[in-house]
Amino acid sequence: MERKKIIIDGNNFSTLSEFFDETNRILSKDPDVCRGHNFSAFHDLLRGGFGVFEYGESVDFIWVNSEKSRADLGYDETVKYYERLLEKCHPSNRESVQKHLDDAKNHEEATLFEMIVGHITDKTDSYDHTLSLDRIK
Repeated sequence: MERKKIIIDGNNFSTLSEFFDETNRILSKDPDVCRGHNFSAFHDLLRGGFGVFEYGESVDFIWVNSEKSRADLGYDETVKYYERLLEKCHPSNRESVQKHLDDAKNHEEATLFEMIVGHITDKTDSYDHTLSLDRIK
């Protein structure tokens, strides 16, 4: 069976929220139904069954303009992510989120870009995706 190829274009987003919009658009059968804007929803899309590939089907992702995304989803955006998370998280999680925020401010935390790459290339789940970071376009 031939592996599907899906292109993620860094020119189509600049923030984490826009990244989730873009991945909903390119991975979902109905982007209006699959509107998750968090890593859990993104992970669900990666497992398949919601759109362009089936549950457990392996996909080759090609991320064009990935250097733009690396910069856009770098430490500044990562700090904003943890600040928003800290505002709405359960009180029992505040200490942990604050630690992530402090580490991001000190550039000791994975960036959002690195977290996304990790989700796509996770080999402990039911899928076997690959990711190519392409700087063209």
